[in-house]
Amino acid sequence: MKRAEIELDNNTQGNQSYIDKLSQFSALSLLSKVERVLIDIANINLFASDDTEFDRVDPTPNNDTISILFGRQHYTGSSYRDVFIKLVSTLVLSSDIAKLTDLINSTEPNTVQIIGTLERVSGQGTKLTKAIDSSKYHVYVNFSKDALYRKIQILANLTNNKVTFERW
Repeated sequence: MKRAEIELDNNTQGNQSYIDKLSQFSALSLLSKVERVLIDIANINLFASDDTEFDRVDPTPNNDTISILFGRQHYTGSSYRDVFIKLVSTLVLSSDIAKLTDLINSTEPNTVQIIGTLERVSGQGTKLTKAIDSSKYHVYVNFSKDALYRKIQILANLTNNKVTFERW
């Protein structure tokens, strides 16, 4: 917690008893698995800062740029979600929107029909969509990294494009 600069309510020094190497390894392995599940499935980063900026929910490993090749276009961004939004925005603003009719909802977008005409907000007030500039559409973006990967593959199939996940 100290390395992550997280302030604790309980300021005791903790347990100073000896922990053997195997137990340390087991504990670190379990922590790593829990962190990966929380990040990949629930978009929760236990050791993230209090920064609640929209695109910071799905951090990239080592702050590297995410990159995909979709058809002949190259998309990069600071997060998986950023790349997904750029891709969907390009498709919606192009003639390819006609191929996406199965993914368009006449009201709020959702996990299946990811494009809609209304903004969607959770009961807790979290924005689940992002407006697509220069259009009437919003795209649903509250997906895990793995789900974004699958949605991009669906977009590639619908638009007859090859997708290569260069840095994912």
